[in-house]
Amino acid sequence: MSQRLPLPQLVEQLAQALRTYDQLAFDEEYEHRLGKPCSERQIAALEKKLGKPLPPSYRAFLELHNGWADLSGDAKLLAVEDHRAEWVEEHLEDLAEIFADLDQENPFENGGLVVLLGEDSNQLLYIDPHAARSDGEMDFVALDITTEERRFPDFTSFLTHKLDLLRVMIDGAKKGIPKSDAE
Repeated sequence: MSQRLPLPQLVEQLAQALRTYDQLAFDEEYEHRLGKPCSERQIAALEKKLGKPLPPSYRAFLELHNGWADLSGDAKLLAVEDHRAEWVEEHLEDLAEIFADLDQENPFENGGLVVLLGEDSNQLLYIDPHAARSDGEMDFVALDITTEERRFPDFTSFLTHKLDLLRVMIDGAKKGIPKSDAE
């Protein structure tokens, strides 16, 4: 696991790892756009939606970047405006039907705030406000459709995990390249 990096360095290393992996796996670089910093007004809008202050680790990210397009396939860290986008609302409505069909609790009806979602992706990440701690942090929960895959104690832990996974994928891609081609 990566050491705990300051958030700006973590974001830069993750962005670089995405570029490196794109080059190795697809022989081209895809755009993984980071948004501009959020305004206090935008952050306040998300806090209103969540019903409490944002976890400090996520707030710190939003103060740097309002979203991150195509972070993982078509899944993106949502910009504040995305929370009102038709595709997001439709995706959450579709998920609500799946949760109901499976007779499972829908975290979004119980205050969960989605932060990573893709139009065609099965993966998503949400803030669980019921897992709030005294430091203001809350669990960030990764789902594959409706199945909980992992909980992260804060947003930085999620980004660190993503970076660690990418590094493993980069190592694997490099090992698959003949030495003569890698030089």
